[in-house]
Amino acid sequence: MDAMEVVAVIILIVAILVIIYYYLLNRPETLNKIRNYVPTTADAHMNEILNRTSGYKDLEKDGEKSDSMTKRIKVKLSDIDMSGINIDAFSNKIDAVLDEKSDELIKNWSLATTRDLDELEKKFTKTASSVDALDKEYREFKKSSEEFQKCTEEKLADIDKRIEALEK
Repeated sequence: MDAMEVVAVIILIVAILVIIYYYLLNRPETLNKIRNYVPTTADAHMNEILNRTSGYKDLEKDGEKSDSMTKRIKVKLSDIDMSGINIDAFSNKIDAVLDEKSDELIKNWSLATTRDLDELEKKFTKTASSVDALDKEYREFKKSSEEFQKCTEEKLADIDKRIEALEK
C-alpha cells in the first residue's frame, strides 16, 4: 500500500467517525447511555483516592466492586439502541464523500475512467486503420519494386549482351 492509499483509507475512517459522531449527537438517548459508562472526571480513580463513592454503581454486580478500569467502562452493544441506524443514509453519506473526492482519487491513483477508455478505443481504431493502410501501401510498393527489379535485371542483361558483342 503506497502513501496515497493510506491517506485515502484514513480519510474514509475519519468520515465514518464523523458520521458516527453526528449520529450520536442526534440520538440523545444513546449518548446518555454512553455517558453513564464513561467517567466524567479527568482521572477515573480520583473518586477512590478522595474516598468518594464510585459513580459506576450500575456496573457493579451484587455489590462487588470491580478491580480494573476496563470492567467499569464496559459497554454492551446490546444496551445501545441500534434500531435508529439508517444504513441507507450512512451509505449515501459515504457515496457523497467519495463523489466529492472522486476526481482527486482518480488523478492521484492514476485510475482510468470510461471516458479515458473511450478515447483509447478511438485511438486504437485510428491506429489499426493506419496500420492497415500502411500495410496495403507496403505490399503495393513491394510489388512495384519487384517489377522494377525484374525490369532492371532484364535491361542489365541486355546491356551485358551488348558489351560482350562489342568485345568480340
